[in-house]
Amino acid sequence: MESLPFYRRIYNFLLEEITSGRLKNGDLLPSEKELCATFNVSRITSKRALELLAEQGYISRFPGKGSFVSSVVKTVDGRGMDKTLALLMPDYSDSFGVNLLNGVVDGCCALGYHVILKRTRDQIRIEENSIRSLVEAGVAGFLILPVHGTFYNPEILKLTLNNKPVVFVDRKIQGLKVSSVSTDNQSGAALGVEYLFRLGHRKIGFYSGMVKDTSSIEERRDGFLQAFVDFEIKYETDYFCHSLQSAWTFPFYNKDQVDADIRHVAEHIRLHPELTAAFVAEYRMAQVVKKAAKLTGRNVPNNFSILCFDSPPSLFGLPPYTHILQDEYAIGNRAVELLHSLITGKETVLPKQILIQTKLVVGSSTAPL
Repeated sequence: MESLPFYRRIYNFLLEEITSGRLKNGDLLPSEKELCATFNVSRITSKRALELLAEQGYISRFPGKGSFVSSVVKTVDGRGMDKTLALLMPDYSDSFGVNLLNGVVDGCCALGYHVILKRTRDQIRIEENSIRSLVEAGVAGFLILPVHGTFYNPEILKLTLNNKPVVFVDRKIQGLKVSSVSTDNQSGAALGVEYLFRLGHRKIGFYSGMVKDTSSIEERRDGFLQAFVDFEIKYETDYFCHSLQSAWTFPFYNKDQVDADIRHVAEHIRLHPELTAAFVAEYRMAQVVKKAAKLTGRNVPNNFSILCFDSPPSLFGLPPYTHILQDEYAIGNRAVELLHSLITGKETVLPKQILIQTKLVVGSSTAPL
């Protein structure tokens, strides 16, 4: 016991109070100040112990009110978390993520699960720590939208090696035999390109982040190219621009990075004045491309069309961008159903890959050539 860090001693004490039932659901825990006095430690130490309990779902912390035992806690024998799922995703916004989250929540409610959401901010270290704490907490299974990156974090590998129920959501990681539910990105991209073809466009730029880092972008690129093959239209590889950094998640979506991407795209368009349209992998990047096009004297959509994946909904009139709409709700809902099948042993064909179809939504960013 003496070798344990002080914050761990406080953590163990409070954990025993919770799992033994002496502290019940909704009970108020001692404050950081009270723990400092009881254990003769600094405020930082007591805060760390409470933060660890919160990370693992044992307590909920409310600024100005205190820390309370969560409605879902793990008991001594491990029961209590067997109906709790973990959802890890980089972030969510009105352009992507909110409806996926709604699908997960509704799916959990229908099957009697609680859900713990962890936002990884597209950072491998945060993803690692979140998985580690959730494994220790004893959640029944994991829904993971992996962070962008060439290498996956070792905690995901540990989950697969230990046969933990895991379903990848939206993205896949090559080389891991893990079930997944995602958009049919290839057919969705082809659908978008075919629409641009019908408008008369043939010189189309492709704008995205690094293809090798993200399975969904790689699939969209492949679908994009396949459309050119199917229509027997030659495509110039110089029209690819894969180096954009201002993705939809923090910390990549910041002013300096956005400004750098705008300059980069503007230069790409200037080098290829024959381009009449842009296919963009993500909505936020479509905004960057539109700004860059304006800097080069292009007018969207009069002499330059933009089509992208996803766009915030529009209450009145056409949405701002013609886009490929992902059925996020279905992705989240089906992912919960698949994970439930893995937990209960009903799913025997592994790994299982489920693709959700897309549809084209015409907005105000495209026009006939």
